[in-house]
Amino acid sequence: MSRAASDTGLSLVEVLVSLAIFGMVMGGLASLLINDSRINRAEQMAAETQANARHCLSMITQVMRSAGWDPKNVDILPFVLDSTPLDSEQSIEVLADLDGDGDTADADEVIYIRRIGTQIQWRRSSDTSQPFVVLADNITNDADGDGTAEAMFVPDSGSNPTRVLVRITARAPLPDSRTGRYFRYTVSSEVTVRKNVS
Repeated sequence: MSRAASDTGLSLVEVLVSLAIFGMVMGGLASLLINDSRINRAEQMAAETQANARHCLSMITQVMRSAGWDPKNVDILPFVLDSTPLDSEQSIEVLADLDGDGDTADADEVIYIRRIGTQIQWRRSSDTSQPFVVLADNITNDADGDGTAEAMFVPDSGSNPTRVLVRITARAPLPDSRTGRYFRYTVSSEVTVRKNVS
């Protein structure tokens, strides 16, 4: 057997060096994939938080824009605002005579909206035995993250408001795995009041 024929294979050292290099390359790729996965998860949570806040604001302002509809001119109040807007439950009652019968006793003419804990709930009836429906979860109204919720409904005047600012702050359900902080997103819209508010 000639010497040249036996030198064609790889030595054990060459195989080990090749495996070490391959392992380092695969480790680097795995690290990149894990980091990309974290970034994608964080971006998805941020997008869901934004969508949650925008959807909630859209639903509430749509209802509030019908407030005070009074075709028979019997002095129906558009809103009844929460007298203690910074306690654990923030609420507003929206009233409208949608069927034109001169009162707000019919279905969907009184809508009670409240933020309690981290949920926004509403009841589309003046009947207090009806259950509340959850409109959105993870609504903290804590825009600056200091643990204190800001008011959700802010009138421009305490005695005779002409506009009500609706402000919603949603928070991601989990902290960002890269920073450990919660993503927050705040949206707001002003609704013009048709009449005086009590």
